[in-house]
Amino acid sequence: MNTQSIILLAVVLAVAVVVLYRYLRSDNKCGCCDGCNNKDCGALHLVLFLLLPIGVQATVPVVDGYTGAYTQPLSGRQVLAYSNDSTRDVYRIPAIAKNRKGELVAVYDFRVCGSDIGFGEVDQVMRISKNNGKRWSKEVKITDGIGGNENIFGVGFGDPAICLDRESGHGVLITVSGKCIYSYATATNRPYIAVQSTCDGGHTWSQPEDITSQFWGNRHSIFQQSDTDDGTGIFAWAGFFGSGKILQSRQIKVGKFYRLYAALLVRGTGLKGAYVVYSDDMGRNWQLLGGDPAFQAAPDSDEPKMEELPNGQIVLSGRKWYGRTFNIWTYAQGSTSEGTWDKPVNSHDAPGGIKVGANSCNGEILFVRGKLAQTGKPCNVVLQSLPKADKRADVTIYYKVLEEDKSYSTAGFSADWIEGLQVSQTRSAYSTMCQQKDGRIAFFYEEEPYIYNMVYVPLTLSQITKGVVL
Repeated sequence: MNTQSIILLAVVLAVAVVVLYRYLRSDNKCGCCDGCNNKDCGALHLVLFLLLPIGVQATVPVVDGYTGAYTQPLSGRQVLAYSNDSTRDVYRIPAIAKNRKGELVAVYDFRVCGSDIGFGEVDQVMRISKNNGKRWSKEVKITDGIGGNENIFGVGFGDPAICLDRESGHGVLITVSGKCIYSYATATNRPYIAVQSTCDGGHTWSQPEDITSQFWGNRHSIFQQSDTDDGTGIFAWAGFFGSGKILQSRQIKVGKFYRLYAALLVRGTGLKGAYVVYSDDMGRNWQLLGGDPAFQAAPDSDEPKMEELPNGQIVLSGRKWYGRTFNIWTYAQGSTSEGTWDKPVNSHDAPGGIKVGANSCNGEILFVRGKLAQTGKPCNVVLQSLPKADKRADVTIYYKVLEEDKSYSTAGFSADWIEGLQVSQTRSAYSTMCQQKDGRIAFFYEEEPYIYNMVYVPLTLSQITKGVVL
């Protein structure tokens, strides 16, 4: 044991003594979650804390040949769902949003079938924090798959995409349903799209409703132009919303709600890659941005995400090998429906662009306001999270400070990113984020041991940018 480890061990033991003293003088209530009065729970936490020194030097278990160790733990890091089974997927696919009260709602897959949506029963569960992530409610099931062997709506519900309205209690949750694996779907055997709504900021949700026919299922659907697939025209075989964040515009408001944007990965006749849809009624009805399904905005992209720049441009950020696929939509002057896509750019081909290993993994893109530490001047910052290792490991947040009032080309936006905080030091995968009421970034991601735990950590812009932006 080295000197640093000895000092750390001594500090932990000293803190343990203080905790023991305070615990014995307290009413034995724990603070792990809202409303908890379980004395045994408090005692269990105490025992686990006293055992902490034994594991100070422990490394994360080896998973598929990757070994990592937690170093310099981030303050406030909490495991919201712990997977204790190395033989199957238990929890996966994080989504998080903030409601108008500033509460955080974290939603994720509970994989009863032990695998991805399309293989069997998958449920949706959630936890809520009312105090900027300090404490979280107990896990609650909000969508219950029925299981079974037939590909019908309701078998499972997976890959959550969420938005909570900033002005009201309304919100929307979109998931994939059925028993049909995306990559194996055919013209006659396709997955479903489910929508759920909330009127109380995400505390309760409606029963899932099948809205698949808006996207495919008849000749009037967005991604289907004929009743049968004859090998020409447009005919979707499969598609799903990119999980994590559904984007709410800060600029376009139609009726009661600000516009929602979401991106789908779609495959089929005449279709490939990422497509962007929008809704002006909080996710009940959707339209295709650009209107022409034959136009492929990002044909090399996988699971896609969206963000809105200060001037109203819409950024498409898609998963791919070695980085991201970016493309930018610019509205025509004075229009909220017409506009044009630029040409897609692979980030690893751009000067100073995001270059990572061959992990092809979902991540999140987020726009925030900050100020430059050096000058104190306000600035706009875009964050992009994804693993940087050759495997799904070392989830990191990259950032780019935007020039004020600039209209970006895709090539210009894709260049000159900076590697920021490496959030995970070990095997890790999907991630998403939103800005908390207190200004910090609620970062929600997957991390080992096993595959995976659902981990939340609050981060400041200063942490993410290593002191460049506050």
